[in-house]
Amino acid sequence: MYTNAQKLSSPETQELRKDAGKLLKHLREKAGHSQRSFSAEIGSPVYTFVSQIETGRGRVPPDQIRVWANAYGLEAREFLMMIMRFYDPETFAILFEDEPGVADGSAFPELAVTKGEAGTPPEPETK
Repeated sequence: MYTNAQKLSSPETQELRKDAGKLLKHLREKAGHSQRSFSAEIGSPVYTFVSQIETGRGRVPPDQIRVWANAYGLEAREFLMMIMRFYDPETFAILFEDEPGVADGSAFPELAVTKGEAGTPPEPETK
């Protein structure tokens, strides 16, 4: 059985999850939601689920990408391209290494909020 190669206990994974959380919090606030109102918008019975993801202790469930994107007022593909760099950096690098605006994040100004205390999104490997 295949399992995700990204080890949850690794410092790099924890750092990426924290960076993703910063981005998600920024997107939620930009959309005008509190954690409670966002939780209601995505159909989660408990707002602490949103809190856990925003603090890096979880990730947006893959089957909820469209729901979260809609709640942020984003297209699902755009949202996925923003968060995939944090949740699956190797796949992201393979898919987008030839698309500079996506690969370096410049196509998504919202990614700037992840720079700073929690680090920066990973740079895709180039050949």
